[in-house]
Amino acid sequence: MSPAPTLGRRNRVASLVTGLVGLVAAGVAWAVVGDEGPLSAAVGALLVIVFLSAGTIPFAVAGDTTQGRGGLAFLVLGLTYALRVVLALVVAKLSAPHVDGRTVGLTVLACATAWTATTLVLTLSRRHQPTLDL
Repeated sequence: MSPAPTLGRRNRVASLVTGLVGLVAAGVAWAVVGDEGPLSAAVGALLVIVFLSAGTIPFAVAGDTTQGRGGLAFLVLGLTYALRVVLALVVAKLSAPHVDGRTVGLTVLACATAWTATTLVLTLSRRHQPTLDL
């Protein structure tokens, strides 16, 4: 059995997949919405990448939950969650005149799904083992 991917590798792969989904969303938004579509999709993709990447920082600092310091990581995670939400809302509000809200919302949904699915597959995958045992 191969070991689970490291936190840094999972973030890099998830960011890459999320960025690709954001590029596809930008192309679709440009075709559907027009000139403000790609900017709106880029804002949505960047919000997801920054928000979800920042959520792993406490675990990188405090260590994995198997090292006995998971309580500290969850405490820091809880404290920084509110800050990340406020920063995301500030970015969304500052860019509001230049972006399409529906495009940002749909891009955030697509990118968050891609990030979650990628992280899930990387975390659960093992050599010669099915990802989901039905």
